[in-house]
Amino acid sequence: MRATWCTDLHLNFLRPHALRAFYDTVAAERPDLVLLSGDIGESDSVVQFVDEIAEAARCEVYFVLGNHDYYRSGIRIVREAVQRAPRRARWLPALEPVRLSDRVVLVGVDGWGDARCGDLDSKVLLSDWQLIEDFRKARTDRDARNETLQRLGANEARTLAALLARAPATEQLLVLTHVPPFPQACWHAGAQSDAQWLPWFTCIATGEVLAAHAAKHPDTRITVLCGHTHGHGVYEAAPNLEVRTGGWPTGVEGYGNPIVQATLEL
Repeated sequence: MRATWCTDLHLNFLRPHALRAFYDTVAAERPDLVLLSGDIGESDSVVQFVDEIAEAARCEVYFVLGNHDYYRSGIRIVREAVQRAPRRARWLPALEPVRLSDRVVLVGVDGWGDARCGDLDSKVLLSDWQLIEDFRKARTDRDARNETLQRLGANEARTLAALLARAPATEQLLVLTHVPPFPQACWHAGAQSDAQWLPWFTCIATGEVLAAHAAKHPDTRITVLCGHTHGHGVYEAAPNLEVRTGGWPTGVEGYGNPIVQATLEL
């Protein structure tokens, strides 16, 4: 089974000809399924883009949402929209664990930078605070913003824990998420992101759930596919837990330059 993985596509930056060329690139991988780990577009385009990828690749698309996918709307509204739309592309947090083969199970959650590591007084300001409705009351209140992020991260962790509890025993577990679940998996320009960026680029809560599951199931090989940082890297969090962060080589722009991160043989 061939699974083509993409992340941080930001397809809203592309004109129609470039968009069609990218869809052709995905189809040329001859995937049996496509995995998208967030930041596909924005709130008004994400459903369109996942549908078009599924149509072009002629296979199932499994996806999670990234922070940009909520821009100019709210979290609840976008999540309801992706669940209502009829299509071959399916939002993983709303699904039961997906058995892809007799040896591979897939689960996924969006994740959120949950302000639990790095410099919580960071001067880095994300567009999220202005463009996602859920931060409206906390745009200028640092403490309220951090509390909101920690709540969102805890919600993601609860969803992931529930999915893992229902997952059947398997040789390999594939976890799709947008935000790296460990600080060591936050890569940018070939190095770990610094303390100023880590609060917004790490979901500590999901990392804790994954680490606990890996310890409880030492015979299951867990592979996490994530993005968000636009920097490529691999982090082995435990002997049976590997996190692959998708991105671009140092000096290569990711916005407006969607690429296939990998096609995995499952």
